[in-house]
Amino acid sequence: MQRPVLGYWAFRGYAEPIRMLLRHLEVDFEDMMYQQGDAPDYDRSEWLNVKETLGMEFPNLPYWIDEDIKLSETFAILEYVAAKYSPSYLGNNMMEETHVVMMQGVLKDLKTAATKPCLSSDALSLIPLCRESLKPTLIRIGSFLEGKRFLIGDHPTWIDFYLFELLDQIETMCPGILAENSQNFSSYKDNVRSLAHVEEFIARPRMPFNYKKAGWGNK
Repeated sequence: MQRPVLGYWAFRGYAEPIRMLLRHLEVDFEDMMYQQGDAPDYDRSEWLNVKETLGMEFPNLPYWIDEDIKLSETFAILEYVAAKYSPSYLGNNMMEETHVVMMQGVLKDLKTAATKPCLSSDALSLIPLCRESLKPTLIRIGSFLEGKRFLIGDHPTWIDFYLFELLDQIETMCPGILAENSQNFSSYKDNVRSLAHVEEFIARPRMPFNYKKAGWGNK
């Protein structure tokens, strides 16, 4: 039996929460990292040369190949991994499952808002403005965490791995922003870190958050 393959660029981006979940669940997989060229061209041919050869319906990065299963898109891969290796991480009842789906939309929008300024050549001047624009959503997420160990309740779901990575990006970009908007983020992050293999995952040398052309998080 072949090991499943996770394909993505050699930076954190949209694949890091998948990598974290896989390590946590002790899944033996191949972490296929494509290299982007340096400036000025930032050549992407290492990926583009194989993109249409993988037999995928919607070839994109990240992708997941597990024998006959071929998926793209971060949320789809996270949900598949949870369903196969730890079904309780989908949620234990309809309400929990629905809240996971709801938070997908919330966190996707937050990820876009947090990442878009970083990709600009003017990132350093845009990040202070970004700090203010993220505040309303962070306050709401902080309130949603009240009385919970994890995002959906007292047990983890796959969405926690997405949120944890996103909070790390936001805090690195805007130091102090999480504590400014909710004291619940600190205990939440501690709870996720306490999960099996998460601490060792985040303790290893980390890759950049973004691709080489980004104005922030490219090193």
